[in-house]
Amino acid sequence: MGALLEIKDLKKYFKTPRGLLHAVDGINFTLDRGKTLGVVGESGCGKSTLGRLIVHLIEPTGGRIFFEGRDCTDLSRQALLESRRKMQMIFQDPFSSLNPRMTVKETILEPMIIHGMFGGNQSEQALRVREIMDAVGLAENLADSYPHELDGGRRQRIGIARALALEPKFIVCDEPVSALDVSIQAQILNLMQDIQNERGLTYIFITHDLSVVKHISDDICVMYLGNMVEKCPAGEIFKTHCHPYTRALLSAIPIAKAGARRERILLKGEISSPIEPKPGCRFAPRCLEARQDCSETQPDLMEISPGHMVACHLYSKCKSNKT
Repeated sequence: MGALLEIKDLKKYFKTPRGLLHAVDGINFTLDRGKTLGVVGESGCGKSTLGRLIVHLIEPTGGRIFFEGRDCTDLSRQALLESRRKMQMIFQDPFSSLNPRMTVKETILEPMIIHGMFGGNQSEQALRVREIMDAVGLAENLADSYPHELDGGRRQRIGIARALALEPKFIVCDEPVSALDVSIQAQILNLMQDIQNERGLTYIFITHDLSVVKHISDDICVMYLGNMVEKCPAGEIFKTHCHPYTRALLSAIPIAKAGARRERILLKGEISSPIEPKPGCRFAPRCLEARQDCSETQPDLMEISPGHMVACHLYSKCKSNKT
């Protein structure tokens, strides 16, 4: 199918009184058309910043972003406007991401008006709004409703509908179900997969919930303090996981089976500061397997098996770990 998105050494640093905060620090990956890359990690690891960099809601400090083979890192105002039709984003909070003064119909219609879809023909735009509402499961009688009149699940459907309005090829989904009840989460996840299959969309799905990301992703990458520490096919990460941080994350997933138990790995030590980080692996102060070279040099992301990458000085000792 070919690569739709290629990220090369992407960085984002923020200035603080104490120095540069390394929010995203040298991320590399390729995402094929029609696939989903799940991005996981604890709060503050740079997941959302990565997504916002790719769709140009914030601009990178360094690195390159290639979309459909074209370098779209530094775009003019007009080129950025054109890229918006191909790259969209679904936000985490379905309430704060919607304009409370705009109805469902107006929210979905707004990007079409901005981009002059259908030559500005209002009847065709209105027809498109109805088609999208039907596609995301919003009843037509909700068209004139405001966000505060709807529940969380319906509000998130509006966010999905707005992202679909311009017929994009790629969508960043920034924790789109984390603010929803568990029963509603399943509905939204199934809806997103159905839409992906129907339209051939490519997703980056950002979450801190590994059980959710397993359900929707083809590949999963694990981030820690701005770095990618492991990346592999979704099914493989639950069977053969190498990085100590990945193992700790997986050990925290509850087991639904009665009587089943999993040994919990409790991380100790201080979290490294992302401001002017010291040399070495950023996970080393909390790692139960750290050795001297872990605090001296930062490990490179290396392929240890086909499609399985890990950034760890212990990668040669990686063994199959049955979860």
